[in-house]
Amino acid sequence: MNYFTTDLCQMKREIVNFSKKISEGCKKVDCNMIMDLIYGIQSSKNVLLSNIARELKEPIKLDNTVERLGIRLNAFKNEKTVKENYYNFVRPYLPTNADDRKAVFDDSDITKPSGKKFEDLDLVKDASDPKGTIKPGYHVANATVQGKNEKQPFWVYSKIYSTKSSDFESQNKETYKSIDAVHELFNYERFTGIFDRGYDDKKLFRYLNRKGIDFIIRMDSTRKMLFKGKKKNVMEVAKSRKGKICMNVMREDGCHQNIIISYTKANLMDGAKEEFTIIFVYGFKEEEPMILITNKMIKDKNDVIKVVRSYIERWKIEEVHRVIKEEYNYEDMRMLTLKSLNNFNTIFMMMTGFVTSKIEDMDTSLLSIKIIERSQSYRDKCVVWLSQFARGIKEILRYAHTGIIEFKRKRKQELYKQLSFQF
Repeated sequence: MNYFTTDLCQMKREIVNFSKKISEGCKKVDCNMIMDLIYGIQSSKNVLLSNIARELKEPIKLDNTVERLGIRLNAFKNEKTVKENYYNFVRPYLPTNADDRKAVFDDSDITKPSGKKFEDLDLVKDASDPKGTIKPGYHVANATVQGKNEKQPFWVYSKIYSTKSSDFESQNKETYKSIDAVHELFNYERFTGIFDRGYDDKKLFRYLNRKGIDFIIRMDSTRKMLFKGKKKNVMEVAKSRKGKICMNVMREDGCHQNIIISYTKANLMDGAKEEFTIIFVYGFKEEEPMILITNKMIKDKNDVIKVVRSYIERWKIEEVHRVIKEEYNYEDMRMLTLKSLNNFNTIFMMMTGFVTSKIEDMDTSLLSIKIIERSQSYRDKCVVWLSQFARGIKEILRYAHTGIIEFKRKRKQELYKQLSFQF
């Protein structure tokens, strides 16, 4: 039993220390709220405030704890401070080489099929439904970056928005905000942004070019470009070429597959002299060739292979979003105002960053190894570890009898000591 108690105390301490780091500079009530939410989400593996409140085990009525958390979420105004602290926490885990800095941008959704009282409830296409059914919900602009150990992507930007909100401008603007946030994270240095086919927009190409950001974007088959001065459809060009570069890739199902690649140069249709590289990928999953556009410097076939591999690896992000929805019931957030929803979502994002830091340290941290063991779902070959770590942390915290109230008392005593020394 001492084994479990030691792991529990260490896990609590790690969560509390992380909460202190990201809430530094905030009011005491906000610091306590962030600590409570991060611990409660991890312990309950759920986003409902009632389940979070139960895990805190406070000596008051459960409804009072839920009400306190809801009020503090709606009144929270230190988003900028908390995000800066979170970026400072994440930066040591990021690659220092510009070619290794990769960020994946993705627009997902939260569905609320039974929701009626949520603020500015929108209509979204349910990505988890194979039929793509339109349901009530919200759009979510996300950005994740690859850690230097490439164990797990860090979730660094997440914004829930509705096209019905009075302050909504456009989906492009929301995308630009996510790009600017990642640019700030990398201290405005060069990195590679990776986008799916929904981002095939010449305005986005030029926005990234102006910022000095490399990009890899999957093109729509209807896109037309200038190939050697002649207007052509990219799919027609793809079908008229034969790939000469061979490449072996691992698919989402873990199987390896050989694909063929070809590439050429092209310009946009409006006469501007902006040359891009168009890459055609044959034999990968779909019947039609996959077409990518990039502004990265392409010197030889090795550069082309790197671009294709970087894009293909973005499926890990889709897997992360799937795990978040399944393991934490992410779509079950029930704050009525968009402000509260976004404040909770920001703290939830940072909570996943804490878990990702443990995944990145799994080769050197004894606690990370214990988390894997306690998850009881260990696999030798695992691409996305978030599911195992979520279960392992919950299992460790299952033995807690007092929540984290003892840590908040210690913090209160330390503050009193500091004030007494000042006087």
